[in-house]
Amino acid sequence: MTRLAPASLVGLLAAAACTGTITDGRGGDSNDQTPPVIEVTSPARGTVTEDSSVVLAGSVTDTQSAVSLKVNGEAVPVNPDGSFSTTIQVGEGITLFDTIATDAAGNEANDARAVLAGQLVPQETPVAEGVVANLSGEAMKGLGSLVSNLANNTDFTALATSLNPVVDAGGGGCNSARVYVNSVGHSGIEVGVNPVTGGVGAAVTMRSLVVQGSVSFRALCIGGSASWTITADDYDVGGTIQPTLSAGTINIALAGVTSEFRGFNLDVNNIPGFIENIFEDDVRDKLAQILRDKVNEMVPPLTTAFLAEFLAGAWDVSFLGQTVSLSVTPSAMNWTEQGGTIVLDTGASVLGVEGANYLSSPRPRPSEADMASTGLRIGLADDVLNQLLAGIWASGALEGAMVPGDSAAIGAALGGDVASATMTLMLPPVANFDTTTGTSRITIGDMVVTAVDPAGATLASFVVSADIDLAVETTSDGRVKVVTRTPRILGQVLEQAPTLLVPLDKLKVAAISELAIKTMSLQADSLLENLPVPGLADATIMAPTFQPVMGYMLMGGNIEFAPPAVP
Repeated sequence: MTRLAPASLVGLLAAAACTGTITDGRGGDSNDQTPPVIEVTSPARGTVTEDSSVVLAGSVTDTQSAVSLKVNGEAVPVNPDGSFSTTIQVGEGITLFDTIATDAAGNEANDARAVLAGQLVPQETPVAEGVVANLSGEAMKGLGSLVSNLANNTDFTALATSLNPVVDAGGGGCNSARVYVNSVGHSGIEVGVNPVTGGVGAAVTMRSLVVQGSVSFRALCIGGSASWTITADDYDVGGTIQPTLSAGTINIALAGVTSEFRGFNLDVNNIPGFIENIFEDDVRDKLAQILRDKVNEMVPPLTTAFLAEFLAGAWDVSFLGQTVSLSVTPSAMNWTEQGGTIVLDTGASVLGVEGANYLSSPRPRPSEADMASTGLRIGLADDVLNQLLAGIWASGALEGAMVPGDSAAIGAALGGDVASATMTLMLPPVANFDTTTGTSRITIGDMVVTAVDPAGATLASFVVSADIDLAVETTSDGRVKVVTRTPRILGQVLEQAPTLLVPLDKLKVAAISELAIKTMSLQADSLLENLPVPGLADATIMAPTFQPVMGYMLMGGNIEFAPPAVP
């Protein structure tokens, strides 16, 4: 993943290492307005390491007084010759180093740089257990609504009449009968679903069933016919929706199907006794089979549609002129009385980008207690973002798109005429979901910004690093998405032209850096919308929440489904 900076940039950084950086002359001594000079020799900007610690070393000098030094707020001893060295523990991800030197008069100079630590893996390596989802009993109500909507809009009359005669007994001999259905009516179909061990229990109830028909018969070779009506208070079909996982594919079946009539009644007159027996046996059983088979036919595909975003899939999205290929593959699944857990491996790659790597920091997936909810909860691993961000970074598209579009605003901040600005990201942006600090953020390390005047001369160049906090929102279609929030910015001046009306200071660099980071945040928001965060059909997450746990961002909330369609 490490990329070498262009030769011009390497020279620029080497020259800048010997100069003071963002300065702040506080004037504690009115005769001393000169800030210290910091030279950090290690680590180099853009460093990538698999070590758990980094040695930060260099020297600091001041011609008029002693100098104190702090790195990330912690005091570091300075040797008599001005040299310093300290070992700093780094976790997986990007660590920012803000080194500040202060002289006796209160003048300050700083050095800002970043290091990426951790194991890098090839871009094509899937993120194992990248997404973990918990579907509570409340979340499964949406499946009941889907089945209910379809059942209530199913023409059972057309279904039954297409099978006429529903019973053909006796083969047309002297004692035979053919039974026909003319209509099937009901007052409504109710569907209940609830998680059970091994799947989802489903109960379909057809209320106030009324079936009318006719029978033509031959008794002792004498023909006849009659009409009939069957009523039932309710007709119940029950079973267990059993999702099973095989070779990355979720298969849905309805198992253990049972059915029964409640309050069954037959109204038919003036037919021989053996014909009535047909109704008590064959017709009742056939009618039950027709209704039961229809439910068995409806439920599995509707369940598949309901869980569509949790099934294996691959798709392409366009971002910054690049084609990004995304994929999800179910790798584990479990169903209990509390709900269902579905685990997905994820993948992200950029078309035409080869040899890229991304930071892989796998963690144990969140516990059932962490994932428990009364709605829908999704756990998204930070490596899912890292794989996606690394691919876009390696393509080079992110840098060009991050250049602030308002050159006039940059010029106003610099006090000069800016023709263009460029950016070079020396490290890929890295996401980190930290349980200890309770933060979810994207970190940008060592982004070099250069502003050029109309003559092609460099007006100013500085390096920026930032922590950008993340949050979640609900989209217009009821899904949850990850968005960026307020950044924390570190900056350092690398070069500035003497023609600038006012030399750069902390406030100016912060203002210009904010433009750059704002541009980055806007691009990140667009990119984050494409994260493979699954949802449920016709569902809206209400008041979404998020919480970092063990390298995952847990997001979700109570769920609200679209109202059922009117039959």
